[in-house]
Amino acid sequence: MKKIFLFICIALLVITACSNSQEAPVKAKEGFKLKNKLQLSIWLPEWQNKAAIEDVKNSQQGLQDIHVFGAYFNENDQLLLTEDATETLKQTQQQFNESHHVILTLINDYVKDNAPLVQKDSALLHRLFQDKSSMQRHIDNIMQVVEQYNVNGIEIDYEKVAKEDLSKYVRFIEQLYEQLLKKDVSLHVVLEPGFPFNVKLPNGPKYTVMAYNVHGYHSGPGAKATYSFLNDLVKKIRKSNQKLAIAFATGGFEWVKQGKTVALTEVEAEELLNKTQAVKNRDQASGAAYFTFLDEQNVKHEVWYADQETLKKWTAHVQKRSYNEVVLWRAGGLGSKTLQWINEQSGK
Repeated sequence: MKKIFLFICIALLVITACSNSQEAPVKAKEGFKLKNKLQLSIWLPEWQNKAAIEDVKNSQQGLQDIHVFGAYFNENDQLLLTEDATETLKQTQQQFNESHHVILTLINDYVKDNAPLVQKDSALLHRLFQDKSSMQRHIDNIMQVVEQYNVNGIEIDYEKVAKEDLSKYVRFIEQLYEQLLKKDVSLHVVLEPGFPFNVKLPNGPKYTVMAYNVHGYHSGPGAKATYSFLNDLVKKIRKSNQKLAIAFATGGFEWVKQGKTVALTEVEAEELLNKTQAVKNRDQASGAAYFTFLDEQNVKHEVWYADQETLKKWTAHVQKRSYNEVVLWRAGGLGSKTLQWINEQSGK
């Protein structure tokens, strides 16, 4: 009887030991997955606010920050929010402030009455950063906007910064961060893929690099981002003293032979695909979807765009390189499968 009892005790000890030895790798595996969970944020364009807000409603479980795009500049170099931008910000705050971090994006586009919009104006930035007093005026203007619209985050999307203004731009980021910190307002900064990433950036703000525009209005048909482009970009941003989030572009373009290039949302591209009954293909070099068709005049059209599968492939590509924070440009016109995919990324 004693021998049977002893055998049972030994058997129980062995089973317990095996059980414990099996649990440790599982916990480690779970921890690894959590550590590398994809974290998605998104921009809302003020010119398509209704569709954009609807997209966010249908994907909010998988979103971190919500960036409202945005504020421009008037002829007096003062920040300007259009009626649509003001309404977009208001609605976004009302619906998502409790659950998400809402950020207002500032863009160096120059708006003047009875004149075409000047996009990404380097001359404007030169005036803003010209000396200490002009820089402080601009910071004061931003702080006024923060107070007026009660935002809990400001994002600087100033593009085409001239080489001679780069050091002043970095100083501006540092000083603006210090002012916003006093108000408990976060600072976010968007950088172009051509930014000199060896330049030391101030600690504190969150930085995002744009990973798109390989093809667009400026080129012939192709994807907004390719794997080789992403590989080169990762090599460059590893030189930075900051860990950057990566921004991918949704939607795409329609190129018409000897005609105008047109921007399309994912929904518009899919509708055109169904209407023309074209064959949808997948590009191996980018993961982008594309198709071609002939119109009634026998003119060739070529469409390239990002669908849910494309975004999944792009994000997986950078996650393998330890970049888990991704921002999507943009909400509005996203397909149902893309919204579902975003909703599933609950990396909070």
